[in-house]
Amino acid sequence: MILVLLALRNQVGQVSWTSCWNLHNYHSPIDEGVAAIPYIETRFNGSLWHPSPFKGPPSSGTKAAWHSVMEYGMIGVEASEIEAVGHNLSTASRFPNSVGGKYIAVAVGTHQLHCLHYIWQDHHQSYFEEVQQKIKDIPDMYEHHYEHCVDYIRQSLMCNFDATLVTYDWVLDHQNPTPNSNAMHKCVDWNGIQDWLKSRVIEIPEGFVWSQPEGQESLRWNP
Repeated sequence: MILVLLALRNQVGQVSWTSCWNLHNYHSPIDEGVAAIPYIETRFNGSLWHPSPFKGPPSSGTKAAWHSVMEYGMIGVEASEIEAVGHNLSTASRFPNSVGGKYIAVAVGTHQLHCLHYIWQDHHQSYFEEVQQKIKDIPDMYEHHYEHCVDYIRQSLMCNFDATLVTYDWVLDHQNPTPNSNAMHKCVDWNGIQDWLKSRVIEIPEGFVWSQPEGQESLRWNP
């Protein structure tokens, strides 16, 4: 009897966590990669002097750090998964048949990180010749892309507003209250999601050049 009750409690707990996840996330096939307990308690290091590998002028270390969180970009998804998120199959792009012909998608979280990386690169543009070249060759498009990234992150932060409190402390020799950003947060299971994305990555053949298929139905303007 005790074993039955324990099993029921575990099952109810798992359903509760799953329901919580579904309440706060729009439907996505990435749900498959979410653990039974999808949230992990994590303490942020918000110190101005925290030596994060993502901070500071570009170096081999910072570049590797940024690459590691955006490693799994375009992934392959099925037609049913495209339709399940409300996208129109008739204009949806696909990978070449030589690598399976699945539909192309990217996780919004990966897109958000791409945008943050784009802003970081702009802040350190003197280190990136390719950024300087884009500003020179396509200044309008570069500016539109930059502003898109700022606004996309703004929408994401407002959509996923973090209600955790940042408290204030008195610090030696400081005459003003100092914010303490080293707070606890409930975070997604990053590793579980990344493992799922890795399983869906499509390797594009070397030298492959994208081109729109002949007769393909297409949107009249950028979405």
